[in-house]
Amino acid sequence: MGQLLRLILRNGGFLTLLLVEAFAFYIIVQWNTKQNAIFTHSLGLFTGRVLDKRQQMSDYTSLKEQNRKLHDENTKLHEQLSLINSIEISKKDTSFITIRIDTIRLGDSVAVSKIVRPQYRYIAARVIGNSIDGANNWIFLNRGSDDGLRPNMGVLTGDGIVGIVRHVDRHFSAAMSVLHREAKISVSLKKQKALGSLIWDGGDPTIAFLKFVPKHFDVKEDDEIVTSGFSDVFPKGIPVGKVLGDPRPDKENQYFWDIKVRLSQDMSSVSDVYVVDNIFSVELDSLKQKVQR
Repeated sequence: MGQLLRLILRNGGFLTLLLVEAFAFYIIVQWNTKQNAIFTHSLGLFTGRVLDKRQQMSDYTSLKEQNRKLHDENTKLHEQLSLINSIEISKKDTSFITIRIDTIRLGDSVAVSKIVRPQYRYIAARVIGNSIDGANNWIFLNRGSDDGLRPNMGVLTGDGIVGIVRHVDRHFSAAMSVLHREAKISVSLKKQKALGSLIWDGGDPTIAFLKFVPKHFDVKEDDEIVTSGFSDVFPKGIPVGKVLGDPRPDKENQYFWDIKVRLSQDMSSVSDVYVVDNIFSVELDSLKQKVQR
C-alpha cells in the first residue's frame, strides 16, 4: 500500500493531467452533438474491427476441424454415389443391400426394390508429401495398413484421379502419381465411349496423353475423359481431364490417335484425397490369375 501511495505521489502531476484530459474529453463528447456523433462512429468502427479480427481468429482455429468434417462427409457421399452405380444382382442374394426407388409407371409412383452389390468404399486421407518435377513422381499419404490401405488402390479427389497406391506401411503409404512414366490408367472418352490408356511422358505436369483410341472415333477439343471402370483400381466415370487441341495421328501406330489431355486435377495442389477400396479386388485378382494359367 505504501509503495502505491509513493507511486501516486511521484507521478501525481502526470496522473492529474490524464484525469483532467479524460474529464475534458467526456465534457466535449457529452455536450457537443457533432463531437459525440464522431466519437460514436469511431468507436463503432474500432469495435467492429476488433470483433471481426476475433471472429477471424475463431474461424481459423476451427477451420481444421471443419475441414475434417467436410472430408468425412464427402467420403460418405462418394460411397453413396458408387452404391448407386453398383452391380445389379439377383433378388435371391438377400445378404446384399436393398434400396427402394420411386419410379413412374403409367403416371403412378410405384415403389420398387433394387438389389445392388456395393463394390467400393472410400478412405479419407491427407497428402503429406508430393512431387511433380521428376520423371517418376510419388505422393505420400498419412494412412497405412492399419487404416485399411493396401497396394493397387486408386487415389482421387473430387476433381479427378491422383495416383495408385504402391507401397504401404502401418501408418503411411506411397502412391505412384499420374505424373509417373510407369502409370498407365484405363480411361475412356465420355461421349464416344472409346477406350484408351492415359500416360504421362514427363514435362508439363498439367498435360498427359491418351493413347490407343482408334482413328475412326471423331475426337474433338474439350471432349471429356473419364475412368473406364475396366480395371479394379478406379470406379467408372471418375473425371480425368479434357481433350486439348485436335488429335494427331500416333507416330508409332497409324491406326490410333495421339490425344493431348489437360488433367482435371491440378497435381501441384493436391491436399485431401480419397483412397478407393475395391471390395472384390482379391477375388478379381484370383480370377485373372486362373485365366492366365
